[in-house]
Amino acid sequence: MTEPWYRVAFGAFYPVLYAHRDDDEARRCVRRLPDLAPLADARALPVLDLGCGDGRHLRWLREQDLTVIGLDLSRPLLAAAAARAPEVAFVCADMLRLPCRAGAFGAVLSLFTAFGYFGDGDDAPAVDTGGAVCRGDAAVAAGIGRVLADGGHWFLDYLDADRVRLELAAGPISRKREAGPLEVLETRRLDASGGAVVKDVRLSAAPGRDAEAAALGVGSVGIAYRERVALYTLAELDLLAAGGGLHRVAGAGDYDGAPLGAGPRWLLVYRKEDHA
Repeated sequence: MTEPWYRVAFGAFYPVLYAHRDDDEARRCVRRLPDLAPLADARALPVLDLGCGDGRHLRWLREQDLTVIGLDLSRPLLAAAAARAPEVAFVCADMLRLPCRAGAFGAVLSLFTAFGYFGDGDDAPAVDTGGAVCRGDAAVAAGIGRVLADGGHWFLDYLDADRVRLELAAGPISRKREAGPLEVLETRRLDASGGAVVKDVRLSAAPGRDAEAAALGVGSVGIAYRERVALYTLAELDLLAAGGGLHRVAGAGDYDGAPLGAGPRWLLVYRKEDHA
């Protein structure tokens, strides 16, 4: 059986592919979040960086004197994150099945499109969320709602799905580029339903850089995989969040504070209501 794309795409090579998504961008993102809603919980509960990757946001979260836990499924990326932020606790786990107690966190962060990987149809994985069986991304949202404390916030940094649909409406877009010791061929397109963006990625060693590429896990035969990220509308994201007991309280269109819909991102905040 072929491995899910997200078990292949987030290897040791991933930070090299996205080196342009740098510390400055992470700083701008994290510093924007408190303008939308409180990151710190009055009870000093920790913040969960869900899908933390190699930890580029952690420095800026720690700068705000937050207690942060990083969770990711990729062991190579967690190793890089631990080297970057040795004072942070990390968990290697699947976001579909969060191994965290209910109400453990004052905030959950899903940054740089760390959501939308599992779909929501009949072919999506079904997960017992501790009270109901949900499929795919609905299970992720339900899990986030479960581990958030009352009054806590889910910060979702998601692509602007409307813009992506417009960009790809005329057909696939391909590009070749170099990333460190790698040659990269990427083709982005809409899936047949228009409900997801699909990206075919082929990685190989650049000429004369075989050893460097191999150190990143890209051997002589290269690596090929197909990413698939759902293109949810704002209304659909709101419904998914509502399944976790969350409702939207704020939003922005980029990391510099543009209005929602006026920038390339959807930076959304969902709140879990107090039940006291």
